Formats: sequence, structure tokens, C-alpha cells
Amino acid sequence: MSRATLWIVLLSVCALGVAGCGSSGHLAVTITTAPTTLAVGATANLIATVTNDHNNAGVTWACQPSVACGAFSFNPDATTSGTATVFTAPPAIPNGTSVTITATSVANTARSASVTITITASSTATNNFVFYASGVESATGNVYSIAGVVAISSDGNNTVIGGEQDYNDGAGGITSPQPSGDFISGGTLTINANGQATLTLITNNAALGPSGTPGTETFALAYTSSSHALIIQFDGSATSSGSFDQQSATIATPVSASFSFTDSGADNNGAPVVDGGVFTLDGSSNATGFYDTNDAGTVTLDNAIPAGVSAGPIDSLGRGNLIGGLAGAATINYYVVGPEVLRSINVDTTDTTVGSAYGQGDNAGSFSAASIGASAFELGSGVSFYGADGQFTTDGTSAFSGIADVNESVLDGGPIATAAAFNGSYTMAGNGYGSMTFTTGPTTDVTAFGIYAVDPGLNILDPNNTTTTASEGGALIAELDTNLVGTGVLVPQEATPDFGDVADAYAFIGNGDTGNSATGAPEFDFLGEGTIDAGAFSGTGALSDPQGALTTTDIESPNATFTGTFTPDGGNIGRSTTSITVASSAVPPDFTVAAPLGVTAYESNGALLFWLETDDGSFFVGSVQANLATDDDANPAKPRPNSQKR
Repeated sequence: MSRATLWIVLLSVCALGVAGCGSSGHLAVTITTAPTTLAVGATANLIATVTNDHNNAGVTWACQPSVACGAFSFNPDATTSGTATVFTAPPAIPNGTSVTITATSVANTARSASVTITITASSTATNNFVFYASGVESATGNVYSIAGVVAISSDGNNTVIGGEQDYNDGAGGITSPQPSGDFISGGTLTINANGQATLTLITNNAALGPSGTPGTETFALAYTSSSHALIIQFDGSATSSGSFDQQSATIATPVSASFSFTDSGADNNGAPVVDGGVFTLDGSSNATGFYDTNDAGTVTLDNAIPAGVSAGPIDSLGRGNLIGGLAGAATINYYVVGPEVLRSINVDTTDTTVGSAYGQGDNAGSFSAASIGASAFELGSGVSFYGADGQFTTDGTSAFSGIADVNESVLDGGPIATAAAFNGSYTMAGNGYGSMTFTTGPTTDVTAFGIYAVDPGLNILDPNNTTTTASEGGALIAELDTNLVGTGVLVPQEATPDFGDVADAYAFIGNGDTGNSATGAPEFDFLGEGTIDAGAFSGTGALSDPQGALTTTDIESPNATFTGTFTPDGGNIGRSTTSITVASSAVPPDFTVAAPLGVTAYESNGALLFWLETDDGSFFVGSVQANLATDDDANPAKPRPNSQKR
């Protein structure tokens, strides 16, 4: 036999895996240990055995679908043969109810093994709450958005059982891993002695939260009822404001429904951007509709939602991923509060927005100019550094007139208007898509709003509230001006608002900025609970001022006090003014804001005020909402009839 022939024979034998050529058979992967079922958020050991893996390279682990499986599902994510990894189940049951686990050989990636694990509900009953907020990071000044859902035990212990969220500071470089988002694995809801609450969330995203406790976020809450609270981030790493609302016991991907929506945030240059519009979902969740965009003063109107956009399926916590780009964003996730309310967040890595979509109910397709009548409104933007509150009446066909307060002083020393008259014309199409064009604005910068009508039976600020019917209906607002970029709401106003009706317990919130920083306009946020009695306002709450905007030093005070006296404007019924002192002497750090804050309020009804700081170089905008809780149901830990099993 020639030498060449001999080598051919030897190579052929080795290729067949015959003993004596460095292998005793083909490399094979087998998953030898894995559960068939696993509860949401639970952990289990997984073991893979690799035969004929002569260098013991082991396997890498993966989980599908990626929308359900987090970036840190395995610890570690690679193991040697026979060594366990710890798998953490998704915090929610995915669409399809199961995940597929795959172990792939490192030595030969063509060799793998897979098992299916059915994800089941936890045995713990929970009340699930959807939250969202927008604000500014303390260290960088980057604008960020956050939205999520948290499951809190309904046994009275207020333990955070699980949840999921999305965080995005756009070009700042912190975006929750997609498409899964962050997993919330624990935390607590603590009811404070003053009736407010502190919510702590433990996430698997180490980029979030204070440096000493990476992955842990803290929020302050002020409840108006057991199903609705105002919320601000309150841990020094960032400050923001938003809403916290109980989720319906039964949730499903919305179909065959019409919605109005707005969102706001920052573009890839950090400049303010807002969107607003209307859309309809057909029986297959395909979206059609129109939207307006204002990106740093560049306004585009009547944009058609691109073909192919649809609401993807949701998991058991109501989180879904929008398929296709809406309003210019490539990637949007949403959280279902209930059949008519969605919270949305843009998770593009170059820009960030957060917002809401509200159902149009039975009025879908039948709105008209008569749908907008006497209204109180608020709008503004912490990114665009301004706020506005006001009231107006309409003729029911095409004209409106009213008064407003506008504070643009933080924006390059812009104007401040108080009780400034305005008028103009407006439109409202049958699909709820409308506009307001100002002939005379409260300032020269106010020229155009987009308005998007909602279900007349829906409370925009508190979607679970069916008690305060006077606050139901109205529209969302997107400001479509060259110099002002913001969003807000308009709510029906009583025919003859009487400040004498404003006499009860209230929760309040404010989001603002000042010019007290060489690096920009630092944000501050506050909320609390208090009373208004014969105009006298007194409240306690949490002040988040991580850049010393109001207090000249970094302060997160859980014991801030707010006092003042509202004086009705005799010449403009529905408008009132006050001077609010903000201080704290209960526990260190003690402080007193140097000067009382000058504030104007507009009354929608006795249960709802919009308020605005009108000082030069500082503003806040927010709301004062009636506290509907009684002594029996004020405690949000109390089990509710719609507690959900997880």
C-alpha cells in the first residue's frame, strides 16, 4: 500500500469515529435535569451533559421567546458538562405559556438539545399596578422615561412578588435589554405614617438606581384611592413624575378599539419631542390612524400610521411589544392598565418618549366640535422648560376663548403671562382628531394645539375613578408650536366653578425646573397629601430635588411641608392664586425654600385643580386631585376583589 493510500484510509476511519483516532463517538448534548413546569419568577437548576466533549468546553444556555426571557435568565450562562446553571423564569406567563431552553455545545455549535418549560402562575394573590414617569437623571442630566408593571401581594404585607419594566434615556446609553425589558424580582411597598407610601423595586438592571444599591429603584407615592396614586422617583439617582394605577383583573390584547394618544420626551440630540394622534385597532390588532409630531419646533401634521403596525400579544402582566413603528419610533412597548388605557414607552436607543393611549368608547367615529365645551387644561414639558394652565369656553362649532397662565421664564428668560386672554378657532373630526389654532394667544409663542378626544366616560387623570363623573371626558393635548413643545390634557369644567366646592382631602403633584444651575435647568418633583379648607392649603409629602434646584443642595425629603392660602380671582371665576411655602423641620435635612412659590390654579371641579408656579426663573406644573379613600380602603395593601393570582 502506498503512503498516500494509507493516509486516506486512516482519515476515513477517524472520520467515522473509530476508537484510537482521538474520539469514541459523535459529540452529543443532552439536558439531563430540567423542570417541566416552573412558576413565574421562580428558579430551578438546569444541567446539560455533553458526551465526547474531550476539552470539556461545555454548553451555552439560551431561552426563547426572547420577548419573555431576560438578558440574565441564566447564572451562569455557560457551564461545563454536568454542571448546573440556575434558570430564572420570566416574571410573567408569556404568550403561548411556555419557554424553550436550549443548551448548545461550545465545541460544535451544530450540536444542541432543547426542552420546553411551561410557565405557571404563582400561588400568591396580588394587586398589579402599572406605573409610568418621565424625568431627568441626576448625574448626567439626560432625559429618561420609565414604564412598567409591579405585582404586590394582597395579603397585607405589601411584598413585591414580581414585575417587569422598561427604562430608556435614549442617547444616554441606558436602555433596558430588548425585547424582554428589566425583570422586577422583589421589593416592598411601605405605607408611611403620613398616609403616603414608598415603593422599592429590585431589578436585574445594575445600571439603574443609586451607586450603592445598583438595580434598586425607590419611588414616593401619594394615593387618592386604593387603585390610583401619583408617583415620583425618589432615590437621588434620578427624579421624575407620573402615575401609578391598578390593573384590571382581566386583561387582554386590545382589539377592535379606537384610541387617542400622546407621548413626550427627547430626541437623539436631547431636544424636546412630542407626538399625538388617534388610531384604531381591527380584529387582528392592526393599527390605522393619524398623528402629529413636534420635534424641537419642527412640526409635521396628519402623518398616516405606516402599514404593518400592530399591537403584538401581551404576557400575563399585560406587557406587549408593538409590531412596527408608530409616530416615527422604531420600537415601542406598552402596558395594559385596562380595556381603555395603555401606557407606552419608546425603547429606541437614540431617543426616548413615554405616554398614554386612552380609548374613545362608544363615541369612536362620532365626535364633533360639540364634543369640546368649557374646559380647564394643563400642559408643559420639563424638557422644553415651561408650563401652562388655563380655562376656555367654546361655541360648540368652531370658536373658543379663555384665559391662561404661561411660564416660559426658564426657557431663555421667556415671558410669564398671568390671566392672559386668548381666542381662536378649533376643529374636531369624527375620529377624535382635532386642533386648536390661536388668533390671540396668552403669549406670542402659543399658536397651535393638537387635541385628541377620549371616551366621555373616562377619567384621564385617574382611569379607575368612576365616582368623579365631572372629571370624565375631554382630550389629550400636544403643543404644536415652533418655540414650545409639550403635552397635556383638557378636562370638562363645571358651568360655574365655585372655589367653595374645593374643600376636602387632596393628593397633589408638581414637576418643575429652575435656572439655578450652570449646567442647565435642574428638575425637581414633589407630591403629597393635604387638605384645603376655606382656601387654606396644608400638606405633607416628598420632595425630590437631587440637583438643588429649589433647596440649593441635594435633597430627597420625605417630610416636606406645603402651606398656603388660595384666593379666588373675582374677575375670572375658576381661577385662584396662592403663595406656597415649602419647608421641612421634622427630620434632617431641615430646609426652607428661600422664597414662597407663587402659584395659579384653575378649577375643573371641586375634585380637580390644575396648578402652575408663575415665578421668574422657576416653574412647576401639576394637579391637585381629591382623595377618594375612606379610612377602610385608604390602605392600598388591603386585598381587593380583583386580586390576581401570579
